[in-house]
Amino acid sequence: MKYDLIFYIAKKTGYCEKRLKQIMMPIGLEPNRIVSATSPTMLGEEVVHSLRLCRLAVIIGGLRSPDDDNLATVLSRVFSVAPGISLRNMRKISCLNGSEGYIIRCKSQMILALPDDPDEIEEMLSHNVLEYISQKLQ
Repeated sequence: MKYDLIFYIAKKTGYCEKRLKQIMMPIGLEPNRIVSATSPTMLGEEVVHSLRLCRLAVIIGGLRSPDDDNLATVLSRVFSVAPGISLRNMRKISCLNGSEGYIIRCKSQMILALPDDPDEIEEMLSHNVLEYISQKLQ
């Protein structure tokens, strides 16, 4: 199965892309498109485009941004206006150091929001999380 990878205000793109591919390949997931977004509007456009092509969109970056461009802030705005999406569709994943990521499901589609750090991505995408993602995308 294919997924789209969207880098949002990300810096360690090459390292994160490589690590994500290594983690996702064993459960049969491989990238379809790899794009970047530098604003919330551009991110929204890329997510909409991605979910037209694939059932999974992976967003890397933006979770540590201190202003209105912060990915968590942008996603919370989406929850407030998008029909069918609510906080019950969201699952928080985290690292021991406190970094957070999110899994957001709506029917048979999923958005995976991860920090811009390959080691944190690996820690967050533990066996249980990968099993959950694989199960929900089937």
